[in-house]
This record gives sequence, C-alpha cells and structure tokens, in this order.
Amino acid sequence: MMALSYEDTHCKRCGKECPAWINGGLCYDCLNEKHLGDIRESIEEGKPDTFSDKYIVCPYCGAVLSNSEDFEFPELYEDGECEEICEECGKKFEVDTIVSYAWETQRMEDD
Repeated sequence: MMALSYEDTHCKRCGKECPAWINGGLCYDCLNEKHLGDIRESIEEGKPDTFSDKYIVCPYCGAVLSNSEDFEFPELYEDGECEEICEECGKKFEVDTIVSYAWETQRMEDD
C-alpha cells in the first residue's frame, strides 16, 4: 500500500472530496463508520471494545443509543457510571461517562 500524501483529496471509501490524508484516506463520516464497524467486530469476536467519543454502543448486540435519546438522559453527560437498556436486544448495560474539558481564551482590550 502506498503512503498517503497531502495531495490525496478524496475519501478512498466513498469518493467524497476531503483532506483524506488526515484520516488514513477516509472522510470523517467514513472514519466514524469504520470505527463503529471495528467496535461491532470486537463484540462479535467476544472481546467488546466499545470505547468511543462518538457513540454509546450496546456491548451485547452493537446497537447505537440514538442521539435523540441521549438528551433524555442527563446522566450521560455527568462523570461516572449509569445503567441503560438496549432498545434492540433489551439487555441492561453500564455506561461509563468520561467528561473532559477544553478552554479558549480571548484577548481583552486594554483599559
């Protein structure tokens, strides 16, 4: 396989124009789909690795907790653990939320 360079401007999966060289040849949408596929594959192999900053994934069947539901569960935005029930398979699982912070500063005009 040939190394990607900054001249690679199309996703190798969907063909959409993007700075593909940034994400190993994939646009952000395809990169997210690949990541979800990798999570589901790990579940099928019996070694669930469901860590994600994009999805909450059932560790039993690989279903994604839909974004519209996330807003109904404020505990998903607090540091710590909570229990959820998968809509697809009906099994209960634990979600461990890891909160992170980011800062931005702005210059103030001199007095």
